[in-house]
Amino acid sequence: MLTNASDIYSGGEYFVLEFGKKLKERNYDVIICCHPGNLLYDKAKDAGISLFGFDFPIKGGVFKTAKLLSKYIKQHRIDIVHSNNNYDRTTGGFAAKLAGAGHITMNHSFHSISHNITQYIRNQYCTDYFLVDGFCTKELLVKKDKINEDKVKVIHLGIEPESMQRDLAARKKVRDEFNISDDTILFGNTGRLVEFKGQEYLIRTFAEVNKQFADTKLMIVGNGKLEKDLKELTASLGLTDKVIFPGFRDDMQACYSAFDIYLHSSVEGGGETFPFSVLYSLAQGIPAVVTDVGDVARMIDEGVTGFAVKDKNPQAMTEKILYLLNNRNLIGEFGSNALKLLHQKFTLDIMADNIIDVYNKIKLRM
Repeated sequence: MLTNASDIYSGGEYFVLEFGKKLKERNYDVIICCHPGNLLYDKAKDAGISLFGFDFPIKGGVFKTAKLLSKYIKQHRIDIVHSNNNYDRTTGGFAAKLAGAGHITMNHSFHSISHNITQYIRNQYCTDYFLVDGFCTKELLVKKDKINEDKVKVIHLGIEPESMQRDLAARKKVRDEFNISDDTILFGNTGRLVEFKGQEYLIRTFAEVNKQFADTKLMIVGNGKLEKDLKELTASLGLTDKVIFPGFRDDMQACYSAFDIYLHSSVEGGGETFPFSVLYSLAQGIPAVVTDVGDVARMIDEGVTGFAVKDKNPQAMTEKILYLLNNRNLIGEFGSNALKLLHQKFTLDIMADNIIDVYNKIKLRM
């Protein structure tokens, strides 16, 4: 059982969906447990994955919720509960313990997961393994949360390369939709419009780039509480006709196909670890200029597929972007290298092999 208590659809939810599909493809019996009727639920249903619609949290608190979930786990003879965010991590851990099932949890962000006695008990006594996206998170869980190092496994995320490969017809469609010519260099960024994604610094970076290369545009795909502020900043810099805010899109393959260079501007302190958004750029065969937060720098090959710079530093990011624009042949070369890197290190099959290996270790104990 893969659990997810979130109402939004972002990287963690994408992981649950894609990994669930991969388990089903490999003939495992998999159930996704999430809020009924949300986007994850609908996408899993369309993919033919078994579902247990569960309204986290149940009125009455964690233990009542865990008791109800454990009943379902027993009834369906579930061997392993694999939780994915804060609330279902706790209920999933206690429910698995009550039902005699194994429990692993995946921490998709660079944050501590022990803030109270309930979480401490869950971590120490109700969880077999902790899977983390990055080495930075492993260090945090071991040093701050006092979790046994042997129970924390670093498994970098992966995607199905074909699911995000470049589509020239989709590229034209998106560019036509926003009146972007074939000759215009389009920079792309995707993610929630929140502080830790650092889009303020990205817009300031683009302002400097556009001064030297006027035939460039920036598309920031996503929604969030900072949308109004970011649009006002864009207007104040005289870039309203150069920075595109298409809002939330469910056609990521098409959007990335429209991009020429991917820019990732996250800042420390928000929990960024190993974002799918950068993996998408690898699959598209486009270079990326990213900030060195979490394990993001590990997602590129410096000077071969892209560049990593310090966060909150528009000048440093501007320099790397200008280098690519002044050496246009490198855009294609870096992109080709990026696709090779994805196939070597970050495919969904590689990730699935590593996670299933942990599952098998739990089964041997049971």
